[in-house]
Amino acid sequence: MSDVPFRRRRWVRRTAAWTVAAALLAGGLFQVTGGYDSWRDDRALDSACDGDLAAGAVRELFDGASLTSSSGWGDRGHCTVSASDDDVDAGLVLWTGRTEHLPGLEDTGGFDAPLGHGWTGSFRFDPDGEDRDEARAVLMLSCGERSGRGQVTTADADLGRGGFDDPVARERLVAVLTETASAYARRTGCAARTGGRVEGVGVTTTLRDYKPVADATGSCAGVVDARTAARWGVHTAREITRDPAPLENCALGGRSGTFLYGFTASYGPSAREARRRLDHRSDDHSPRRAGAYELTARCPGAAGTALFQVETLHDEDDPRSAAPDVDHEGLRAALQRFAERSAKKHGCGAVEGV
Repeated sequence: MSDVPFRRRRWVRRTAAWTVAAALLAGGLFQVTGGYDSWRDDRALDSACDGDLAAGAVRELFDGASLTSSSGWGDRGHCTVSASDDDVDAGLVLWTGRTEHLPGLEDTGGFDAPLGHGWTGSFRFDPDGEDRDEARAVLMLSCGERSGRGQVTTADADLGRGGFDDPVARERLVAVLTETASAYARRTGCAARTGGRVEGVGVTTTLRDYKPVADATGSCAGVVDARTAARWGVHTAREITRDPAPLENCALGGRSGTFLYGFTASYGPSAREARRRLDHRSDDHSPRRAGAYELTARCPGAAGTALFQVETLHDEDDPRSAAPDVDHEGLRAALQRFAERSAKKHGCGAVEGV
């Protein structure tokens, strides 16, 4: 048996180019043009990325290293900062483009921590991983109420020294992301609401981070009541905070955290990718997994059409299998509760069946 759909998502080591994605998602996609020139004077940071780069936050992030930056967004919409000195070979990449240029938003062995503080975003850092100097931050900004109109930005960084187990480093990377994305939005006419300075940035929730289900206060809170949990054999929960994020998760498990039921709320590019997988399954005429259900909701701005899913433990060799004695009616009701609470945070409309 496997921890589905969560354990099969592996933590991917960044390439030498620090696989970084950033996208602008809208009904009319923002297009950014400009040359891609490397400047080797740190003062050029003040006008890098067509003036959108949060130069001060970048300097703090790399703490005295010699910096090389792009003057503008490249033809595919990417902007980079490279840091090097006698001890450091590191960098940061920002990318703007179509949402298909956003690989790996869900490719993780855990649940990314929401940013909070008035932002819809998340932070990915595996506290159990070997690459402690690498992390990713994701941010969605809505350009008005029209569904699908907004900006999605992701930023990956490789510090080269030190690590993102330091909370100050996490705050600095998020500051780079939020300030750069906000500047881009202003320059391109996206009237996005912005949040405050993000403090106390969380890390990825891993398989060991489970708690008694009765103690759930975040994304698992209220999904099942005590009687239902007992009937289903659920004793533990693995969750994120209540703050909105592009991808929100809740896993209900046995006494030692063993996966039994997984709930996922996907927004923006994450929802597009999740729907693509569902469509691919339908095209292949793959049998529907027992205990797998979906709901949707139309949401304003960058969130687009959200997708809510639940899956149960199953045998990968037999998609029709599921956890024993699945309460299908109760499972659909639990998904409805999970979806409605998540959708409310994002200002979405009514939750409906697929």
